Amino acid sequence: MLANRYMVAGRDVVSETFDGDIVVLDLNSGKYFSFTDAGCALWEALAAGAPSDMLLPAGAGYSATELQRFLEKLLEHQLLAVRNDATDTALPEEFAEKVRSAKEKPDMFVFDDLADLFKADPIHDVEEPAGWPVLKEG
Repeated sequence: MLANRYMVAGRDVVSETFDGDIVVLDLNSGKYFSFTDAGCALWEALAAGAPSDMLLPAGAGYSATELQRFLEKLLEHQLLAVRNDATDTALPEEFAEKVRSAKEKPDMFVFDDLADLFKADPIHDVEEPAGWPVLKEG
């Protein structure tokens, strides 16, 4: 596995932590994503710029292959992008402990049930007679 550093793919990819669980929203597609406990720890480290070769600490409950699959899913859904700079970024101190205590392998779940709502632009898509919001066709 190549040692890459990653960053959040753009301003339209936002994340929030709720009681230890992370939800990532892609405002362009309207899809939102959740992760297993190991996936949450990995997302935090990756979004902070941790190099991928440091994401398999001793005692991790997943293999290098499972880590690679998780990274591929994040890249496939355009949530992360490879960083081109060589900035030295340390892992968050609690990362290794979160990974060791994770009970699940790294994985992500994709939801699109609210995509139309997330893609609506309530500021610009208002039409007085129709109400709010009015979704554009296409």
